[in-house]
Amino acid sequence: MFGEDFFDRIHVVPRVLNLGNVSSVQQRAVRVWNAYRARALTLTDAALVAGEGIVLTAPGATPLPFAPLSERTWQIAVGTDGPPVIAATLSFQFAGFGAIPVVITGQRIVAWAFAPDWSRGVLERLAWKTDILTSPTQVEQRRGLRSAPRRSFEARMIVDGRERVLLDLAVFGWGGRTWALPIWPDVQWLANEHALGVRVITCDPAHRDFRVGGLVQLRGTTAFEVEVAEVEAIGAISITLRHPTTKAWPRGTRLYPVRTARLAEPPKVTRLSDQAAAISARFDIVESCDWPTLADAPMYRGHPVLAQRPDETEALSNGWQRVLLTLDNDFGRPFVMDPADWAAVSQAHHWRMHGRAERSAVRSWLYTLRGRQCAVWRPTHADDLILVANVAGTATALDVANVGLARFAGLRPGRRDLRIELRDGQAFHRRITAAVALDDEIERLTIDSALGVDTRPQAVQRISFLVLSRGDSDEAEIEHHTDSDGAADASLVLRAVRDPDSDDSGPAPA
Repeated sequence: MFGEDFFDRIHVVPRVLNLGNVSSVQQRAVRVWNAYRARALTLTDAALVAGEGIVLTAPGATPLPFAPLSERTWQIAVGTDGPPVIAATLSFQFAGFGAIPVVITGQRIVAWAFAPDWSRGVLERLAWKTDILTSPTQVEQRRGLRSAPRRSFEARMIVDGRERVLLDLAVFGWGGRTWALPIWPDVQWLANEHALGVRVITCDPAHRDFRVGGLVQLRGTTAFEVEVAEVEAIGAISITLRHPTTKAWPRGTRLYPVRTARLAEPPKVTRLSDQAAAISARFDIVESCDWPTLADAPMYRGHPVLAQRPDETEALSNGWQRVLLTLDNDFGRPFVMDPADWAAVSQAHHWRMHGRAERSAVRSWLYTLRGRQCAVWRPTHADDLILVANVAGTATALDVANVGLARFAGLRPGRRDLRIELRDGQAFHRRITAAVALDDEIERLTIDSALGVDTRPQAVQRISFLVLSRGDSDEAEIEHHTDSDGAADASLVLRAVRDPDSDDSGPAPA
């Protein structure tokens, strides 16, 4: 039943060779099968069109006879030398038949093999894009315009000797091409030797930018000892390459995940001597860079809570943003109106990360916020209220020191939600439904539900206001300090929002 599908015709497999990103020599095989059961054929020509940088190895010279049901294989080797875009065609011509084309596509990329100067660190930027519509009462509708952020890296490199000349020639000749950029902060050193031709690399892929179908770079002690390979699978303690390595790699070899990137601008060169130079370069990643959002953050009213305290070794800025409408005819007194009757509180949050797990968690926070698009609950992480009386586990009233909450806040968004932290590690998130000043020293707050545990003032670590907030900018920066332990810093400013879903438990805006 399958005879007419397979026999009495010519099969060429594959008909399309999509090489993807070519960063080293790639070998592919094209098989030609004469499926005629009783007819011999003759191949008159096998021509390669637009094949610069492609080497074709044939099983024999044309004209090449094909016996019935015989198969021959052509080997195709594609190197990094040649046009940036691969658009070649291998055409098979049989006597008495039309041409049978094999389309070869791909993109040549060049490995950036120069290590950064870690005394200056590496700066990583993430840039989202958000469209915001704001009503006169400061209710927002936010829409993300990018599915993934634009990502860039900026670093300084010091090169000398042959590496200086290599970098000069590489940027001079191929500066406009796509580069296989190693993600420098995610480096690790191989603990074992790996022989020539292995596909499994023993390493620790956790909390690093490895991905299936992506690239990795193996680098020795100099920029001349580099190999780029494609990842086929990622395990708990290893990665599997799609093709065997072409070199033997000793213990201590650097292993990087790789992203394809372009130079954002010509590198700035400072000549240190006739043998050494300092190069400052900025790369823009040209592929989509995804990262998992938070999965285990505490939730409150449909939004995650930024429970981690900020690093306060440096001063953090706070402020209020109020939108006022002013009518002034330049003659009488100006008329000023506050239509929202509300101030958007802004507060800086600084992370100081030690270790790749902490850095991974902070990156997940940034991807959760998506610039200015999504909102999270931000505690002020300050001693805003002080409990002055015991609270039963079933009670919904809290007596706190009088700070003017009932007089000034008026249960407005941003000052009506609380985070209550106990010294034993428990934390509760509650909404204030009523506030009244009993006297000049005590205010009584009514919360929407009981804590469930008997609480004494001595057991309370901190009571902070919870503010539903979004990022104040679509850009975020991560400053990487070392390549060994994942030490890094990141800062952003969070701005309070007054969304309709801040009054209920509805989802965040799309």
